[in-house]
Amino acid sequence: MSDHEHSHTHAHGPANRGRRVLKTAAPLFVREPDGPPRGGAIVLHDVFGVSEYVEEYCRRLAAEGWLAVAPYLYYEYGGRDFRPEQLSTARAAMDSLGPDDLAADIDGAVDHLVRRCGLDAARCTATGFSMGGYLATWAAGRHALGAAVAVSPGGVEQAPWPGLPHLSELVAQRLTPWLGIAPDGDPALDEAVSGVPCVQTESVGPVAHGFYRLGREHHDPEAERRAWSLAEAFTEAQVAGAPPSSMEFLPG
Repeated sequence: MSDHEHSHTHAHGPANRGRRVLKTAAPLFVREPDGPPRGGAIVLHDVFGVSEYVEEYCRRLAAEGWLAVAPYLYYEYGGRDFRPEQLSTARAAMDSLGPDDLAADIDGAVDHLVRRCGLDAARCTATGFSMGGYLATWAAGRHALGAAVAVSPGGVEQAPWPGLPHLSELVAQRLTPWLGIAPDGDPALDEAVSGVPCVQTESVGPVAHGFYRLGREHHDPEAERRAWSLAEAFTEAQVAGAPPSSMEFLPG
C-alpha cells in the first residue's frame, strides 16, 4: 500500500458520515478527480467545522479536476461540525486551537499533496472561509503555492488566535498570489491590504458574512456563485501561469 493509499475512517463526529479521510497532522476529508489531478486544493473550514458546504466545495473542485482536501481542524473534538444554534460551542472549539497545531495541520495538508501525492506546490491552492480565510492567507506565507483565496476572511482587525499577526501582516508577508472575497460594506478588508502589491479584493454584493454557507441562514445563492466564479478564474489564471514566486498576477 502506497502512502497515498493509507487511510482510515475517522468516525467520531457527524461531519465525517463514514467518508474516507486520510491521516496527516489533522485527518483530511478527500475528494479525488476522475482522472489525473490537475493540481491540489486545500479547503479550510470556518468556525462550524468540516460541514456539508465545505464537503460540497471539495466535491465541486474534484469535478473540475482538482485533488481536494479539507483538514479536520477539530479532530480532537471528533472532527465534528457544528450547527448554527451551536455557535457558542463552535467558537469555544475554535478558541481551543493553538498556533503550533494549526501550523502543523496546514503543513500536513500541503505535505500530503506535494510529498505523498507528488503534486507541484505551484499547482496547489488554498481556499478558506472566515477563520479558514485567515488560515489560507497564513498558508500563503508558509508555502509558495499557486494561489490563495480568502472568502469573508477573519482576522482583519484582530487575529483569531493570540500570538498570530493580523491579516494585513499575513498578506504583506505571503509568498503566494492572494485574492480576498468579501461582502460590500467591508472597508476594513480593503484598508488592511491597501498598498500591498499583487493583491486583489472582490465584492459579492450587499450580503451577510456567511453568504457562502449552503443550506444555512444568510446563504445567498447568487453571491455564492459569484464567489465561486471569482475564485475559479483567479486560481485558473495563477496556476496555469508563472511560478508563484514571481508574484506577478496573470490576467483572468
